[in-house]
Amino acid sequence: MKCTVLFLVLSMVVLMAEPGDAFISHIIGGIIHAGKAIHRLIQKRRHGEQQLEQQQQLNQLKQFEQQQQLNQRLFNREQLKQERAAFNALF
Repeated sequence: MKCTVLFLVLSMVVLMAEPGDAFISHIIGGIIHAGKAIHRLIQKRRHGEQQLEQQQQLNQLKQFEQQQQLNQRLFNREQLKQERAAFNALF
């Protein structure tokens, strides 16, 4: 019974709306607005994931560069030791 009354009342509201009220255009406008809002949220999430990936790649690159600098320092130390040994062997 409640469902029947609810259906009849809602039907009257929809059918009695005058064309000048632009009732249907409000519904369509609301649907379009909701669709655009959902699209923006999806784009923000994708953009955030891309930024996170880029940040991770940047961190990996920095770690790699630091490792390369450390390796270069170690190589320079070994080369210096060899040169000192060679110099000391001459004298």
